[in-house]
Amino acid sequence: MLATPRVLVTPLDWGLGHATRCVPVIRELQRQGAEPVLATAGRAAAYLKAEFPGLEHILFPAYDIRYPTANMYWNMGLQAVKLLRVIRQEHELLQAVIRQRNVRAVISDNRFGCFSSLAPSVFITHQSNLAVPSFPAWWAANKANQFFMRQYREWWLPDYKPEGFSGALSRPLAQLPYRCLGILSRFTPMQCDPTYDVLALLSGPEPQRSRLEQVLVQQLRFLPHRVLLVQGKTESYEEFEAAPNIKVVSFLNQAGLQQALTASKQVVCRSGYSSLMDLAATGKKALLIPTPGQPEQQYLAMHLQSRGICPFQHQHSVNLTQGLARIPQYRGFSPPMKTGEGLEAAVRALLGRVA
Repeated sequence: MLATPRVLVTPLDWGLGHATRCVPVIRELQRQGAEPVLATAGRAAAYLKAEFPGLEHILFPAYDIRYPTANMYWNMGLQAVKLLRVIRQEHELLQAVIRQRNVRAVISDNRFGCFSSLAPSVFITHQSNLAVPSFPAWWAANKANQFFMRQYREWWLPDYKPEGFSGALSRPLAQLPYRCLGILSRFTPMQCDPTYDVLALLSGPEPQRSRLEQVLVQQLRFLPHRVLLVQGKTESYEEFEAAPNIKVVSFLNQAGLQQALTASKQVVCRSGYSSLMDLAATGKKALLIPTPGQPEQQYLAMHLQSRGICPFQHQHSVNLTQGLARIPQYRGFSPPMKTGEGLEAAVRALLGRVA
């Protein structure tokens, strides 16, 4: 193997979840002697620059999905031409980056155009089977999703088995090899005395992020709880009190967020898959509030509630008094699960291809 093979890691810039779950991947690459090169856009790029300031960072095209309607897949359909243009642009840029920067392999987290015949490329996703409400839209969306997945050498599934925490979203695909990475989280279990009764973690696209923040602050200020609310806004750091019992911070780095999770009795958060992996890694119990218009989060919240892991509420009918009282009735992600049990072998096999 070359002394320091360069591996491009390129997460989707759709919220922070794709970037955060790439953190253990980047660390494993470093541990095995590779040199990660990071490529993304927007908040994801800002987050990774803060976590890995010593690595090379490249700006890739932003997918920049807008939300003119309440349904995510309808929104994507309306912007299909723009999405295909971005996929073509990132594919062309990737080819140039591989040649110019001596990249030996590519790990794409949900970036559809980051495959190449010039270097082995793998695709990280928990969604081989998209949760789309209507059959015609489901057929079209999955045809496109699976077409792009099959352009990659291998599929890496961040779950302990197909159809595990991800349920029917992660059904195996014919003629596409896959590896189960286990739980992909930047966190590990810690012990400390509780500082907060509730940790509210916000994430995802606007305007739904701001709408949920407003709902949570309005209700939490009247409850007898010590609350830390993390806004999920990485543009600049702010810290203030929204009420005598509510401390608000714009964002926390990895160490700060792990400390906050460990020091909180209960969590309120979205049912995005990366958030669920962080809960699984830390063994935390939570109330889930899916992002409106995102059927994947709705499905995951219902799936985990049906398995007795976490309760959920819809954003339009949040009642924190009832929701927080229901959390102890569910077993949660306990005991904590080990992060990336299959990750070491997957990275070793990928690096072995560029020997």
